Amino acid sequence: MLVALGVAGVRYAPAIVESQHRQGMAPLEDETIDDADRVRATKGTGLVVALVGVGLLAYWFVG
Repeated sequence: MLVALGVAGVRYAPAIVESQHRQGMAPLEDETIDDADRVRATKGTGLVVALVGVGLLAYWFVG
């Protein structure tokens, strides 16, 4: 489940950031943080979640 959520976060990061803007959910409304930085942070978070999921799967299968 974590792997799927992480991959979805990486794949749909631009759409997630755009949706946050439309709904007024952008947590840090600051001019110094542009959309490219927000997309990069969302992709990074998705990658970390996916890697944690892969690590847990490996631990479960090996351990």
